[in-house]
Amino acid sequence: MLGNCLRPLVIVLAISSGAPASDFTVGVSLLRQGSTFASVRALRRALASGDQAAHLPLAEAYFVLNQHRFFAEEIAQAKTANPSDPEPYYVNGRYLFQTAGNFDAASQEFDQALSRDSKHVKARCYLGIALQNMQRTEDAETHLLKAVDLLKNGNSSFYLPYQTLASLYLQQDRADDASTAIEHAVKIAPNIPLNQFLLGKAKWAQKKAPEAIAALNKAIALDEAFLEAHYLLARVLEAQGDTAGAQLRLAQFKNLREIYGVGRRP
Repeated sequence: MLGNCLRPLVIVLAISSGAPASDFTVGVSLLRQGSTFASVRALRRALASGDQAAHLPLAEAYFVLNQHRFFAEEIAQAKTANPSDPEPYYVNGRYLFQTAGNFDAASQEFDQALSRDSKHVKARCYLGIALQNMQRTEDAETHLLKAVDLLKNGNSSFYLPYQTLASLYLQQDRADDASTAIEHAVKIAPNIPLNQFLLGKAKWAQKKAPEAIAALNKAIALDEAFLEAHYLLARVLEAQGDTAGAQLRLAQFKNLREIYGVGRRP
């Protein structure tokens, strides 16, 4: 899901006022609940009654349903309906990023969103991720650090900039920087398996085996099919002289690989 692209305040106001919920409000609420087809019906009714704000959530619903032609039509209408709104550009960037893997086009959409709101933290973060995928690592780091700075100015559950920075730093053998970044991500979202895995990987790169083992065990507890965590934990245990523990984890890794193939990461 795109994650809070839309404005939940509309729903809150409608509920608190006791007024009957509009088709727009119902459609957005249904979309957030995962009732995508029902959401589409409500949002189409909203459009039929002249509510142009419904174009954006309707585009998001079509994104979820992989209705590419309808998505393109609605996102274009959303841009036209409110040219100064960064959200349609952010949503379209996410669509190009996730559905088409078109990182260059996605980065241009994120740039458009940021030209309308330079503090749009998710557009800033995904621009960094797109640039990373384009091998523009210095530019990627710049935008991810800007996203982190934006997060520092308020309470947020958005851990992705920290997680992505940690992954980038590990690729560059910057273990200390990776550890600092991923510790922030774990503080925000400790129950995300990838956060715990990257923490374990960073701690192992820092030669802090006990902390690496603890984090990798947490990653596996959160997702027993996390093959990379099993394999790295086996390596760490072997290096620490725990041959029996390493063999057990390696056996689990091999068994899970038979089930899941190349592996599964959240």
